Amino acid sequence: MSSLEGALSDDGAPLLRSAANTADITRRRPQGSRIAEWYETRSRDMLALTTVLLLLGIGLGMWVYGTLPTSDRDEHPHEYALSTERIREHLTQFLDIAGKHNNSRSVTNGHAASAEYVISQLHAHGNCDIYKQSFVSPVWTVHKAPRFSVRAPVQVDYIFETDFQVMRYGGQSATIDNARVAIVEDGGCVAERAGDVAGKIAVVRPSTGCSLFEAAFTLEQMGASAVVFVRSARFKTPSTARVRFTDWKEGDPLMTVPVLSVTHSVGQLLQTAAASKLRIDIETNTSIDVVKTFNVLCVGREGDSHSTVLVGSHLDSVAAGPGINDNGSGSASTLEIQLTLARIKFKSHNRIVFAWWGAEEDGLLGSRHFARELAHDWKNRWTSDVGVRWEDIALDLNFDMLASPNFIALVHNGTDAPENARTGSQRIQRVFEDYFVRHDYPYELTDMLAGSDFVPFIDNGVPAGGVLTGAGEFKSITERSKHGGLANAALDTCYHRDCDTLLNINMLALDRMSKAAMYAVSTLSNVHDLRGYLNDASGIH
Repeated sequence: MSSLEGALSDDGAPLLRSAANTADITRRRPQGSRIAEWYETRSRDMLALTTVLLLLGIGLGMWVYGTLPTSDRDEHPHEYALSTERIREHLTQFLDIAGKHNNSRSVTNGHAASAEYVISQLHAHGNCDIYKQSFVSPVWTVHKAPRFSVRAPVQVDYIFETDFQVMRYGGQSATIDNARVAIVEDGGCVAERAGDVAGKIAVVRPSTGCSLFEAAFTLEQMGASAVVFVRSARFKTPSTARVRFTDWKEGDPLMTVPVLSVTHSVGQLLQTAAASKLRIDIETNTSIDVVKTFNVLCVGREGDSHSTVLVGSHLDSVAAGPGINDNGSGSASTLEIQLTLARIKFKSHNRIVFAWWGAEEDGLLGSRHFARELAHDWKNRWTSDVGVRWEDIALDLNFDMLASPNFIALVHNGTDAPENARTGSQRIQRVFEDYFVRHDYPYELTDMLAGSDFVPFIDNGVPAGGVLTGAGEFKSITERSKHGGLANAALDTCYHRDCDTLLNINMLALDRMSKAAMYAVSTLSNVHDLRGYLNDASGIH
């Protein structure tokens, strides 16, 4: 018997009838009752099935609604038209290009192939007129670790990157043996005060009276065989600063003799020992090669050309790695933004121009060349029309590093812009802030002083702004509590390293930041009287 057979109620009556009794009752039940029961059972089944189908339909509808390119519950559809997966596909192509060019997309490696990929995508799926703007860039390379030794009065071999460093653009290869030292006063800025440096290694403390390059070049012109800058005591490591004109252009001079930096402690020893017939050996294996490269411009065919929205990102990487976050993430995002706007047939009130800058990692040279040529009518041997006039550019949006693995969402602070570009830059900042506030995403303001391609624009009076996710700076405990991730760790541990690959990409950051870029581009390009909007200071101070 089954586990329920013969069970009794509290008063001793059987809870279940036998199967035979049950069947007998069923046979005695009227035909109409059986039909009603059947109908009731089937009705319940149909109701349950209908409910399940309805719930599935609602769920499917919500999923479709959330993924359609034009769907957006807060009336900002263009953000949702942008596909992060398509951006990742571009990043995959960039990594493949780097793999074929010494694991790098620098000016002398995979930059040109990356640019041709962008151009091919624009030809196939974009909607713009494409231009190349050519210029030259000096490329600095260290081929072998240098050597820096004191021979007399005692033998001391200093440690590369700990005690001394060859400064970037610090001359060509050289071997200097048993050279005397000249201690240079006043930072080397004035030749008359430098003393006798001919054939000697000039040891100098940097001065605010001139730039590093101006001091080093002055000493080279006076015959110094090498220049050694002594770093301030507040720095524990030697400097890797560039010894070159900041806004270098074709025809400007470059250093020939070696230029080194030493720590404060090493500098003290050199200066105190100079009077006792100090002798130094220096060996460097470096080169500066001036090479041709180019910017890529995608000039929109619609909208008011006198209120042009320029959207820029640098396409090159450092020589040390493939640069998939820095700055494949920015350049792939702006590429997909252009292709998406073309695909959805976006109509902008103001013209949009996209730019992929070259040689950013060599000192913002691509964007500087663009500004110099258009704003100051400077010409080189390749100068030609690029479809844009400087006076037509209303603003610049810059996107550099949008997917750092330990990211913080950062918005450039427009207050940092020079006075003639400040109000417009603050307006741009507010647009980005609107995006983060509307989505309830945490963000921080960050400075807009140096380090990326917005600089030539704000320096020449054009408002600028942008978003980024951070580089080698460390995340604090307070920032971790707000933004998540790891405290006391770099925002991008692979910054300027060979591990900056697809594995270094934070897809959540890429999704949020690329959509912030799309929101700003689509919003600002549709502002009527854009210049009036950018010049309106009400409510932003």
